Amino acid sequence: MTTEFREKARRLRNAVEPVAAGVYFAPEAHAAYEALGFEGSPLASKDGIARPELKSYFTSRGACMGQVPGEVVAAAFGVFNPKFVVPGVAAGWQITSRAVILQAREQAATAMLARVLGEQPEGLGRVTDLLRRGADAAPWAGRPIYGGLRSLGFPDHPLGAMWRAADLLREHRGDSHVISWAVGGADAVEILLLTEQWWGVPARVYTPSRGWGDADMDAGFDRLTRRGLMTADEQLTGTPRAGRPWGRP
Repeated sequence: MTTEFREKARRLRNAVEPVAAGVYFAPEAHAAYEALGFEGSPLASKDGIARPELKSYFTSRGACMGQVPGEVVAAAFGVFNPKFVVPGVAAGWQITSRAVILQAREQAATAMLARVLGEQPEGLGRVTDLLRRGADAAPWAGRPIYGGLRSLGFPDHPLGAMWRAADLLREHRGDSHVISWAVGGADAVEILLLTEQWWGVPARVYTPSRGWGDADMDAGFDRLTRRGLMTADEQLTGTPRAGRPWGRP
């Protein structure tokens, strides 16, 4: 992969991410899920961003694949500890149905974008067309969340259509990351620990957010150290940084 191609891919990622992923932090989404019976956002960061409540997060994001059990959601999401995903999804389906939470998610994302961008931002049609062309050109095989989103079609609201197109590209990227590191021989804990180092954040800061505990991380670091990918003091060696065989979760 050339440096120019990587740079263009990351520019697209950076442009798509706030459009597609804003729904996980938007007050409109938290309010919509609370209205269905889910708990509210568990905490807000110092910058005022409300974090996702995990039962509604697992259920709303996974619903594109159907009203599937937590085992399917855990397999598709890849990096989350199944011990949290499986009961979280089961609890979510006791609260709501697939159709209801998909509608709540779509309406919340559209309302969020309208609040931030206005109802008719300049160039909206052009952006949506380009995102849809990119999503249409992407391969389907091995990408369950992307495939699930494709099954939903596009919302009637122009902002909702742009959001869906952005979400298709985002989830295709995510599905592709899971394929890459799974084929490359990494497991969920290992790829999260490597990602922390790649990002330059302290070890063990991000991995717990995916439901993994100290014993999981201890064992993960031990495996990575034995394979020459981490040092004894939990620092990244030159090998994975030079080759970077796996995508970011």
